Amino acid sequence: MAFVSTRESTFRIILKDGFKVKPGSTFICGFHGLGEVGFLSTAHLTKTLNADLVGYVKTDMLPLFVSMENERLVLPFEIFSYEPKKMIFLVPRFQPHQSDQWAFVDRLADWVVENKFKEALLMGGLDISFKDEESMENDNIRCVPTSAYLPEINKWSAPILEEGLFVAGPLALFLAELEMRGAPGVGLLAYAKRGRPDPRAAAIMLEKINEVYGVKANVEQLLEESREIERLEKVRKSIETRDDPTSMYL
Repeated sequence: MAFVSTRESTFRIILKDGFKVKPGSTFICGFHGLGEVGFLSTAHLTKTLNADLVGYVKTDMLPLFVSMENERLVLPFEIFSYEPKKMIFLVPRFQPHQSDQWAFVDRLADWVVENKFKEALLMGGLDISFKDEESMENDNIRCVPTSAYLPEINKWSAPILEEGLFVAGPLALFLAELEMRGAPGVGLLAYAKRGRPDPRAAAIMLEKINEVYGVKANVEQLLEESREIERLEKVRKSIETRDDPTSMYL
């Protein structure tokens, strides 16, 4: 499969020969943040929608790892296309190197603007300890829109992130870069558990995306992974309690 580079620099987006982003597409990405929610959501979306691999991101700080998946060589930063809904996904299997994050996001934001994307959807996690216990059970998502995205925010039927809470990492930087360019983008944050991957939060994210975009991303695998993680956590806690000599007095 032939590929051509769209830029000559330390940051390059390499697209399949002949592939072009259609104006009015939706750019979707999620990084390795709290609960791995952004990455899990993006990776699962591309897989369950059978999105087509159309390119890669190459930088001077490219992680020195590759792997195999379904007899295909998998690279650190891959770009996929889901033509029926004009969706373009960036799947970052690794977090961009800390010293490279500003340049990475800066050039990526340029690319989003240059290709006239209708919107950028950036997915991530929000520490569940910040959740108001009095909130409704299904009140599990918060939005962080750029100024240009505000006219579209109601379609998510989710509250805007409360004042005093902060978004961090590449997702925060990406939103800032879009805001400075006057580009429409929104951070979609699902409440997640800190310290481990949270597939259940990713499933909640995908269910919302199914609703808004009219796609049919199956979330059962994520829910099964979540159940297994929760089962292992219960086993670990049971073992820790059993091994605690003071537990016999409880």
